[in-house]
Amino acid sequence: MEPVAADYEAFKRRLKGTIGLDLNYYKHQQMHRRIHQWLQRVGAASYDEYIKRLQADPEERQRFAEYLTINTSQFYRDVSVFKEIEEKVLPELVQRYRRLRVWCAGCSTGPEIYTVAMILEELTPGVRHSLLGTDFDTGALTQAEEGLYSDNLLNSLPAKYREKYFTQEGRMWRLTETIRDRVRFRRHNLLEDPFDTGFHLILCRNVFIYFTPEAQARLTKQFSDSLVSGGYFVVGNAENLLEPEMADLKRVSYCIYQRA
Repeated sequence: MEPVAADYEAFKRRLKGTIGLDLNYYKHQQMHRRIHQWLQRVGAASYDEYIKRLQADPEERQRFAEYLTINTSQFYRDVSVFKEIEEKVLPELVQRYRRLRVWCAGCSTGPEIYTVAMILEELTPGVRHSLLGTDFDTGALTQAEEGLYSDNLLNSLPAKYREKYFTQEGRMWRLTETIRDRVRFRRHNLLEDPFDTGFHLILCRNVFIYFTPEAQARLTKQFSDSLVSGGYFVVGNAENLLEPEMADLKRVSYCIYQRA
């Protein structure tokens, strides 16, 4: 039986209290469709039935949260963007500040923040920058801390990084402890939790596309406020900030913005 659409608003309110995710900030049709597909997959006949299942089963809460937050990432994701980060953004920041604070929001299992860690290790060997990866999904963060990845996630990574910073374990690749030790991870809800400040570089890639325009505008301002003057904010290749100047940001390259 298909869940009654009129019950969806009540479901969203109860879901926020159950897993802490406020679906009002997400694009309605896209999220509604995904949830309906999930309920069909798990054989739930109604929103009420599924909420009760979530409240009673921690493992089901974790699976559902992982499904909703869509964890996809890759090392050196979007080659042209990371070339710009490697050849221009990070060298400029290192020259200005020496030790950097970098935040990857919605980091999934960690490939992008670890990519930054490898680039910085090449630029400034042995220097301990402050590198933070955050995500809503604790399962993804556990995988990030483990640092074990399938081959397909390394397809875009330049060979010099794979050869220097990975060892093969069967069909998987283990990131060296040197790089894993450079990054700390923690759970963070972009829509609810406060933002730290003083970052030189923030990456939040392929996350905005799931949010409403109102949520995007609010988050853009919060990210800008978290940057130092002249700091950089990087989004995904399918994302385009709405009125970035309202958040004191200017576009300087493909997917890359700088705080004025």
